[in-house]
Amino acid sequence: MKINVGRVRDYLVATLENTQDHASEAPELMHLIAGMDDIFHDEIFSVPLSQESTANLLIINAYTMLLAGVREALSGHVVCVFPIVRAALESACYAYLIANDATKADVWLERHSSEDSLKKCRNIFTAKKAIDLLKRSDPVMSEYIWGYYEASIDFGAHPNTKSVIGHLSDSGPVGEGLHGFELTSVYGKNSWQVNHALFVCVEAGQAIAYLIAASIDNHPLISERSTVFQDWIDAKNRMVEEVTGETSDRSVPVYTSVTNPL
Repeated sequence: MKINVGRVRDYLVATLENTQDHASEAPELMHLIAGMDDIFHDEIFSVPLSQESTANLLIINAYTMLLAGVREALSGHVVCVFPIVRAALESACYAYLIANDATKADVWLERHSSEDSLKKCRNIFTAKKAIDLLKRSDPVMSEYIWGYYEASIDFGAHPNTKSVIGHLSDSGPVGEGLHGFELTSVYGKNSWQVNHALFVCVEAGQAIAYLIAASIDNHPLISERSTVFQDWIDAKNRMVEEVTGETSDRSVPVYTSVTNPL
């Protein structure tokens, strides 16, 4: 087997060119990112956050990690979006756990103080425990967020088949009795893959926004302005149905069932 891999300079040039091209001419679905950001600033950050400062730090971290996912999508290296947005979602999960039990803040802060502290922190802070807690108040949304978390692992947060073989293409005979395959790392500007990765970020943003709102007592986005959040979800689903011509399964993250038409 022969392997031919580009050098780091080639990678940096390709991703930088994509980012610059997207800065001058946005991808088709970038408007969804702008709408997501409006939700965060108009609905989430416009009201006081958690009474627990540690939870607030994790909330800010979740948001900035989400932005990092958007930037990675714009670079064209789309598989890298998944570990980033999963980390963003985990940060929101941890914030939710602390907001519901302030004693957990000390456990998180003392994570590296001893081996016992590390074990205790690892045991308490898991996405699954946050989702199980959310299930008590909103079983539908908890199932959706857990589905997103699990799917992110399949699509790229772990090196599973969808995140590796899913980007493999058959390039045919290459001489000397060899057959070629190409593993694509960086996709071109405004490609289907780039727009799909932006859509992945939007769905992560919806999960994160809901967890943040659920971390705050009587947050308007869940109480008197719940229709704003539902309208956001519905608009996203309608857009996908218009593009694909198919009804989406609204109980799971939509991005998992949207496939490249080529």
